[in-house]
Amino acid sequence: MHWLLTLIVIGFVLLCVGFNYRDKQWGVGLLSLGILTMFSTLAFKMYITFY
Repeated sequence: MHWLLTLIVIGFVLLCVGFNYRDKQWGVGLLSLGILTMFSTLAFKMYITFY
């Protein structure tokens, strides 16, 4: 389960860098990628818990 924690940390890093460069197009892309990464880990954890 260490890879799940690694994904969460990567998602936070993407969110932080994307937020710092939110005025540029690639910053918004990094924000979106960070949000998708965070939601994917949440969805996977819910899938493991309920199925």
